[in-house]
Amino acid sequence: MPEEKRQQEDLQPFIELQEKLAMNISFQQAVQQQLQRAMVSTKRSELTLQELSSMSSSVPMYKQVGKAYFMAPMQQVVDELKDDIKGSQDEGKKLLQQKEHADKAIRATEAEMQELMKAHPEAVRQLAALGA
Repeated sequence: MPEEKRQQEDLQPFIELQEKLAMNISFQQAVQQQLQRAMVSTKRSELTLQELSSMSSSVPMYKQVGKAYFMAPMQQVVDELKDDIKGSQDEGKKLLQQKEHADKAIRATEAEMQELMKAHPEAVRQLAALGA
């Protein structure tokens, strides 16, 4: 029994680092998805703005509010699109910073695991034997 407890104590740092790495990877993937959505939103608004710029200001414009469409002046629609673009770009910048932070955390955790593996090769063999 004491031998099993000692083995469990030896493996505990590895298990904690694996959990930390999984959490960091999950966060990184979530940020990546949010970043992708922000980029799509920016591109969609830019393309819509580009199409509107080729139209005259006398063309009736409609904006969507929920499931309904209401007539709106072209300048209002253009201003809202510009605001959407700016907001999406700002969100993208913040998400890029978060992604870089997550990447750093992943690299640090991986380095920590490598150091732990070098310092405790017997625990690595135990992990391999357990299939973990």
